[in-house]
Amino acid sequence: MGEKGDPIVKAITLGVALTFFAHVAFAQESATEAPVTPDDRLNAVLWQLTSAEYEGATRTAFAMARVALDKALKDKKHTAAIEQTGKFAKLPPAIIFDIDETVLDNGPNQVRMMLDTKTRPAELMARWHERGVAKPVPGAVEFIEYAQSKGVTLFFITNRNAEKEDGTRKNLEAIGVKLPATVDTVMMEHEKPEWKFDKGLRRATVAKDYRVVLVVGDDYGDFTSVWNKPTDERRKDAETEAARWGRDWILIPNPIYGSWENAAIKFNFRAPPDERRKIKHDTLKAFDAAE
Repeated sequence: MGEKGDPIVKAITLGVALTFFAHVAFAQESATEAPVTPDDRLNAVLWQLTSAEYEGATRTAFAMARVALDKALKDKKHTAAIEQTGKFAKLPPAIIFDIDETVLDNGPNQVRMMLDTKTRPAELMARWHERGVAKPVPGAVEFIEYAQSKGVTLFFITNRNAEKEDGTRKNLEAIGVKLPATVDTVMMEHEKPEWKFDKGLRRATVAKDYRVVLVVGDDYGDFTSVWNKPTDERRKDAETEAARWGRDWILIPNPIYGSWENAAIKFNFRAPPDERRKIKHDTLKAFDAAE
């Protein structure tokens, strides 16, 4: 073995040192290559995609929907749509569903939007909808099969825009929805000029020819047009409609997104994430620990 001052020893020592620092640099680069960006949706998406609690919550909701459907079919004077007026007892029964996070689980696309911060969310969403591969929300398939076996017409009122209808229909049929050839039961936003973001007019359109026995959705806007009011008005209205929950209206949990968040940030859509978070934080009130 050469002495400490030997050129060969020096060369080997230098080589080992360079290799070590190269590995350290690579490890550091790898660790910082894809940093985890803070995202308010993280816990909600994690809950929806991985938890037994989400599975239990949605299946509970659809089990309740089955009981409510049986009761509504027997009561010809019953309607679940606040837009339905006049004589409707002899009209054929129908259920109005929302689609996203009500019968189709878009959790994987939410993950993609969290990871890909360069591509516009609308573009990622369009790609996802066109593929038509979303899995059903737990419990949705069984309830849809049951409702169809009872001869109930299923309508889907969604705020996916009209150009996404082909992929949407493909996805619904893939989970067992039987779409009739003679009636348009998939009602997209802007499919008709008068069909705006608010779903009230589309619910009223269904109510002209069908008795709405149940409404199933994940957002307050799926049931009423009070969705665009401040948070306190929304809560007060939901309390006023207390008798409808679980009987006329079945709510599927969605803590990821919705009109509730828009109301919470006071509809300040253009605010950057930090400002939105500050608005949300200031909305909440803690108990007084000094009391």
